[in-house]
Amino acid sequence: MRGYRIGILGRTELSVDGVAVPLAPLERAFVASLAAHRGRIVSVERLIDGLWPEHPPTGARNRVQAIVASIRRATTPELILTSAPGYQLNAAVVVDAAEFAADLQAATTATDARRAVELLDRALARWRDDAFVDVGAALVGVERDRLRELREHAVEVRVDALLSLGLHHELVPELTTLVRDRPLRERLRGQLMTALHRSGRQAEALAVYRAGARVLAEEHGIDPGPELRQLHREILGAEQEASRRAWVRPNQLPGVTGDFVGRDKELGLLLSLLGRNPPATGAAQVVVVTGLAGTGKTTLALRAAHESRHRFPAGCLYADLRGNTADPARPGAVLGAFLRALGVAGAAIPVAAEERAALYRSVLADEPMLVMLDSAADAAQVRPLLPPGGSSALITSTAALPGLPGTAVVPLDVLPVDDGLELLAGLAGAERINREAAAAADVVELCGRLPLALRIAGVRLAEREAMTVARLRERLCDERRRLDELSLDGLDVRTSFTVGFERLPPPAARLLAVLSRTTLRSFGMWDETTEPLLEQLCRAHLLTAEPGGRVRMHDLVRLHARERTDVTTRQVLAWYARLHAHAERAAAALPCKALPGADTDPAVDAWDAVDWFEAERENLVAAVRDLLELDAADLAGRLACTMGNFAMMRSQHLPEYVDCLRGVLDRHADLPAPTRAALRLHLGTAYRMLDRHAEAVPLLRAAHRDSDGPLVAYRLVALQGYSLCCRQLGRVREADAALLLMVRLCAAHWPVGPVGGHVLLALGMQYGQYQLTSPFAHAACAAALRVFTDHGDRWGEALALESIGLLHRHAERWPEALDHLRRAVAAAGRLGDRMSVTTAEQALAATHLAAGDGDSARRLLTRTAPAFREMRHAWGEAISRRLLGKLLLEEGDAGQAVIELEGSVAMLRGIGQPFPLANSLSLLARAHDAAGRPDRAVPLGEEALRIFEHFDAAYADDLRGWLACRRPAAGAQ
Repeated sequence: MRGYRIGILGRTELSVDGVAVPLAPLERAFVASLAAHRGRIVSVERLIDGLWPEHPPTGARNRVQAIVASIRRATTPELILTSAPGYQLNAAVVVDAAEFAADLQAATTATDARRAVELLDRALARWRDDAFVDVGAALVGVERDRLRELREHAVEVRVDALLSLGLHHELVPELTTLVRDRPLRERLRGQLMTALHRSGRQAEALAVYRAGARVLAEEHGIDPGPELRQLHREILGAEQEASRRAWVRPNQLPGVTGDFVGRDKELGLLLSLLGRNPPATGAAQVVVVTGLAGTGKTTLALRAAHESRHRFPAGCLYADLRGNTADPARPGAVLGAFLRALGVAGAAIPVAAEERAALYRSVLADEPMLVMLDSAADAAQVRPLLPPGGSSALITSTAALPGLPGTAVVPLDVLPVDDGLELLAGLAGAERINREAAAAADVVELCGRLPLALRIAGVRLAEREAMTVARLRERLCDERRRLDELSLDGLDVRTSFTVGFERLPPPAARLLAVLSRTTLRSFGMWDETTEPLLEQLCRAHLLTAEPGGRVRMHDLVRLHARERTDVTTRQVLAWYARLHAHAERAAAALPCKALPGADTDPAVDAWDAVDWFEAERENLVAAVRDLLELDAADLAGRLACTMGNFAMMRSQHLPEYVDCLRGVLDRHADLPAPTRAALRLHLGTAYRMLDRHAEAVPLLRAAHRDSDGPLVAYRLVALQGYSLCCRQLGRVREADAALLLMVRLCAAHWPVGPVGGHVLLALGMQYGQYQLTSPFAHAACAAALRVFTDHGDRWGEALALESIGLLHRHAERWPEALDHLRRAVAAAGRLGDRMSVTTAEQALAATHLAAGDGDSARRLLTRTAPAFREMRHAWGEAISRRLLGKLLLEEGDAGQAVIELEGSVAMLRGIGQPFPLANSLSLLARAHDAAGRPDRAVPLGEEALRIFEHFDAAYADDLRGWLACRRPAAGAQ
């Protein structure tokens, strides 16, 4: 679609793709008429009446058609649409009047006055002259009048916005001109009176009113409207009040520190909030800056207050409410100080706090004032000090002040590292900090990126020029003395936290004490008992709320809590026991059930359980380490095992999980037999998933041996993993023996829950991998899929779909194979398991290749090979390279095929998997043969044949025949 644009706010203009189109007078009038009726059809009769209002020419209808044809030739046929009974503009045409109206509408609904001014400036800048200034057609008359009124309205709305920003002084000259040119616009006259009054020019404001009243009386015989008369009365009353009382314009704001850094986002938000109109008539704008003690709330609030002073012509009041001390300021005393600052004589100030509050509101009733209340203790202390409507209150507090409804809250967190370094540099010297940049970054982190702590550290460095930043880092690294180091000349991190601790209810204080003994950095609200206590700690800003319902403890709060409280090991273990109980219930809900778990009711929905483990993963690993430090090896092991199925379905976490399990198993002597067996099963299974089969075998064998009695599911999984590992290692007899034992055990205890699906799947693939068209393999995999579906094992479903797809591929049932493999990819994708997705995509690529669709195979393989490489999964990368080699070989590029296949063979030799190695060797032999090197091909083929015969695989027959044909050629070379 071409870019059409019509301008009517001035001379009528038409352009296409930015190029102006010249128009004759009648064409210009025609275009203007359609633009005035944009979105509607204009009949030919109305166009004739509009274009020739006095004497329409003979054949006027034909003349209109000729005008349309001429415009279409100059532009495009699509510009003007023929729609009975006339014409209309294409909907894609942009008309400047519509853009103006849209900006005006957005400005009238904007909550930020500065944004409204920007929109109105842009809207008014679109006007080049009066609308339709060069068109006299009658059809545009109504639209011309409407646009003229909208323009006047936009001017008045802009003035209102500028007045709300406190720009009354700057507006007086502009408004004087506007009122002179539009003497009957009462709203403009009232705005000029307001600007003059706020500038202290009451007499001139009253004179403007009298001049307007005189014009209205002389020209129209009427009085000014009620709004203008009310404004006149208010200015008169203010002038009389000023004569009775000497108004004092206070500015009590303390100065801002010169080393203020960062906080651009928060400062912008504060300035925006302080510049807004009151939320409702009679309500003050109340903004609360809240956060952990020492985050720089006062510094930020003072910066915002100073930059907003121009918006409050009556001045600024300030009070330190001392909410973080043992002696908070009393509201009555603060009110007395405010009233004296506002010029009220001491004898006139009431004794009762309630009467002082009433007088305070009366004095400020018509005076837009900013009241800053620093370090508030609670809502009860603040409530009597809030100003009346028209003024704003800016409050800082470590508490969230939920008892003040309708407030805007600006939360403050610790500084980013770069801002912390800048603060240090400003105090200790940029050259010094840059010289020891790494040590300085460590100091920022050891100070918890807390501005108060960083300020103390920076002053310490500034006072002691001989101290290196590295030395300060060493002193701060000692947790026992860190808080001592962060105390200097009245600045004390420890003291800033003390009052918050003292005000905590005992249960919340006990929980904080317990949490401080852990190494966990964040906590989920996962327990009915714990959740309300964590919320109390967040409201006290001793913990920080994070997205997703988690909370975080600052390191310095942790150290302070350890200093102030005594906690027994039993209390810490009880808390970890609650964490373990929730983890068990979440594990029971996971959509992967490959490893047996506790028989417990699920705590949450399956996908909520996945999200919980993803969020808590690092915490759970840290908790296992903590429990080992507390000599609670059994609980550590049981907690570690709750992560097993999550690690299976999110295999990128398997290496971390392996380290966690090994750390617990190192304490095997302290573990009861069931926990030790479960840990060995989990670690062996994790090794198997990571293709570390030789390390997995002894663990799985031991897990089977130790899982006597009722632990049937553990024994089945151990036997399944043992059989799979042995077969991958070429130990076929052991693999078959374990498989047979697994089948007998499963049959004796059926049903065995979701583990039965994995048993059936292992059995089916054992046959299907080597016998290709085994009907038993298909039946076993289909039965496994039913078990997985019945038990909600979505991970198992994805595996079963992939396995069934591979069986269909072996039988060359291409549609069925592709359908199952695509479903497997989708199922793995829903689980968020990148490894399973990539493995299923690789199987899909192999199927496309076998079916003769090389292009589809190539698209998938160019994605799977680098994905496996990135995940450091050698087996997957080796198979992708084998498939790429096969594709290249089929396309006749034997040389490049040899490169890919040699890479595949080398990787598979390295990880010790004989059967996949045989497949790659067989293909590499054929590639060398195709490249004219049968002497290299035959030894590779014979090595592959020996492996296939060892596994009794169907591939052996085909390879044996091929070698019989190629040996003579190899001997001839």
